[in-house]
Amino acid sequence: MEKVLIIGGGAGGIILANSLDPKDYNVTVVDKDEYHYYQPWYLYVAFKGSKRKIGKPIASLLKPGIRYVKDEITEINLNERKAYGSLRITYDYDYIIIATGTSPDPDPIPGLREVFNEYGDYHTSVQNSLKLWNHIKNFKGGTIAIGQASPTCKCPPSLLEGAFQLEEYLNKKGLKSKTKIKFFTPFPRAYPAEPMNKVVEPMVEERGIEVMPFFDLDTVDNEKKILTSIEGDTINYDLPIIVPPCKGTKIKILPEGLQNEDRFIISDKYTMKIKGFDNAFAVGDANNLPTSKTGVTAHLEAKVVANIIQGKYDKFTGRINCPFDTAYGKATFVIADYDNPVAPYPPTRMKHFMKMSMARIYWMTLRGYADPIFDFYFDFTNPVKLNEKYATS
Repeated sequence: MEKVLIIGGGAGGIILANSLDPKDYNVTVVDKDEYHYYQPWYLYVAFKGSKRKIGKPIASLLKPGIRYVKDEITEINLNERKAYGSLRITYDYDYIIIATGTSPDPDPIPGLREVFNEYGDYHTSVQNSLKLWNHIKNFKGGTIAIGQASPTCKCPPSLLEGAFQLEEYLNKKGLKSKTKIKFFTPFPRAYPAEPMNKVVEPMVEERGIEVMPFFDLDTVDNEKKILTSIEGDTINYDLPIIVPPCKGTKIKILPEGLQNEDRFIISDKYTMKIKGFDNAFAVGDANNLPTSKTGVTAHLEAKVVANIIQGKYDKFTGRINCPFDTAYGKATFVIADYDNPVAPYPPTRMKHFMKMSMARIYWMTLRGYADPIFDFYFDFTNPVKLNEKYATS
């Protein structure tokens, strides 16, 4: 029986494990953490103070017969087909999948670590989201600087989602007239993809959110409360909400040269095979594919890799399907693939209901129970169809 070793118990790792029959494959999932969290809900913890339980033990999410080990992998040798962890266990395999996600790394930007430790954020953990919520709920007015510290981050819509949720909260609390929201981004517009920017830009203007484009964060002075960009622009703030740079895995991977400068693993964009290896894959946020780092992307990549391991022809199309909560009970989805641009999909209340519903069926999704629903949905929202319908409207 072939051994499949999955490093990482996030969405990609769990879905991939559950897509393989434990009667045919010896599947082991290794993660340094015991719990898996529904990360999109961090947004509502940080800006609404949500107390919903969004974590479950990884072992409880795996099919019977799939082994879970709590261990921190420190080295992977792809030539030797071995991985080594802090428990001093040697894991050998026939197939390996690295699904370690991203890690926040505020240290390359001077001053950001201090801000990150004090204020938290809404991308990295429940604890950091609660930390941010405590600052938001005690805010009485002033300037809020909200944005991303680098071009690479998890879930591109989440940056503006945060700004929209923040504006709605301040409006409902009667603090809107006492507050300036400055949304800074390294991109030339509020949303990087122009078709979706045309949809959301009017909302940004209507809600009085000031966009600071081409703002590549260089330094943070938390004593003087100033953000400075590489270009020399500055933002004075009273409350900083900064998503730190996202980096790839810190695991030592041999042979060397398989990771880019941000530690993301160099992989084929159709098969997720790690460069030079037919039995090693990088799934989800861990790889360097030219697509969004989101749970849906990890989901679809995992399904492709599972098929490849089972000897079936399949390839990843680059499909993204990012939920985008525009606040006030409406949402949309950012949908595209390698061959089709983002569709200018307008927000509606139904799409908001769909995003909220995902939080309830998420655990079913990890186990594969919702696959028929998703197959229908992905066909119904095909990027070609959406662009034909909305691109000229």
